[in-house]
Amino acid sequence: MSGPPSEPGESVAPEDEATAGTSADEAGAADPDPEVSTSGGASPARSGRRGTALATGALAIILGFGLTVQIRNTGVPAELVGAREDDLVLILDDLDSREDELREQIAERRQALEELGSGQQVSGRALTEAQERADAIAVLNGSVPARGPGLRVTVQDPESAVTAGILLDAIQELRGAGAEAIQVDGVRIVVSSYVDGDPGELVVDGVPISAPYDIRAIGPSDDLDVALNVSGGVIADVARFGGTTRVVQSEDVAVDAIRSATGD
Repeated sequence: MSGPPSEPGESVAPEDEATAGTSADEAGAADPDPEVSTSGGASPARSGRRGTALATGALAIILGFGLTVQIRNTGVPAELVGAREDDLVLILDDLDSREDELREQIAERRQALEELGSGQQVSGRALTEAQERADAIAVLNGSVPARGPGLRVTVQDPESAVTAGILLDAIQELRGAGAEAIQVDGVRIVVSSYVDGDPGELVVDGVPISAPYDIRAIGPSDDLDVALNVSGGVIADVARFGGTTRVVQSEDVAVDAIRSATGD
């Protein structure tokens, strides 16, 4: 039986507290999601979590697309993206080795080009020097005409007393002073040349010559002049035999007599 109604100001009985707890549990069972409002709409906290999840998914898609584009643009193979760190180190080492090999090959090619250019320059100089020597030999053996600074010597022999020895001395003095090319009365003087005959009937290399004797020599004109005018030399000998010698220096002396290949 229930007791009489409590008066105001009295405390709740223990069974009343148990009854209240049971009512709260039942209310909780009837509403399992405390974040859902009684009107049926989502609570603000749940809506926030759903928005965050959607934003995260969209960001992941964008980053994945951007990474793919970057890989394609930079030329990095796609399989390297997921490679382990050790594999990447090995790949980088291999690329460094290849780069070093390519640099060495480039250096070798450059050195070869430099050596080739230097060799061509040396060959060019050697060819030029060889040509100059060939030209000098051709002048000395009388196979080509020559032209240049030198002397023109005229020996007058009115008494027909100038000997072959005096004329030969003149040729040797000119050679000793640096004459490169000499001719006497149209006969080219070479290494094997000789002068023979009696005074007034001289012969050079078998060719008769007659006074006045015309001697042309190409070389350092001052040195050639000194060689002929030395005390007791050629000019003095010619004068002793009644002849005279005229020496003229010139910047353009032509020695145009040549010798054939057979020496004629």
